[in-house]
Amino acid sequence: MAKVLVIDDEPSIATLVAEIIEGYGHQVYTAFNGLQGLDSIKQTRFDLIVSDIMMPHVTGHELLQFVRSHAGLAATPFVLMSAVSHLSRLDTDYEPDAFLVKPFDITRIDEVVQAFLPVPSDDESFKKTIHLSLPFKQNYGNSFLARE
Repeated sequence: MAKVLVIDDEPSIATLVAEIIEGYGHQVYTAFNGLQGLDSIKQTRFDLIVSDIMMPHVTGHELLQFVRSHAGLAATPFVLMSAVSHLSRLDTDYEPDAFLVKPFDITRIDEVVQAFLPVPSDDESFKKTIHLSLPFKQNYGNSFLARE
């Protein structure tokens, strides 16, 4: 079972990405800003880091620079994500291993998981199904569900 850190200042995005990766049987930690992410990186060794770029206090590029500049962390796969696609082409000293453009297709996360993380063995309770809860209103009005 791999350890993954997901960092995004939008809790709904961080939680969604975390739930998808957990569905593959990996242990996922979330951080809701760059400072929390930096603290987590300093405390725990991760097998993959997925981070938003534009966050207050510490950006995803700064986190990538921190990881790449420390010998013990430099080989950690690092994926950046952003709603602003041109940010993937910024001229920086450190390149991410992959880039996710938001809103992203869940298959892109699947590709990232398969590319950078080992498949957990059966004894690690590997689950390929993804359980997402959707909000439903109590009143279905004239919908098909109301007629059942």
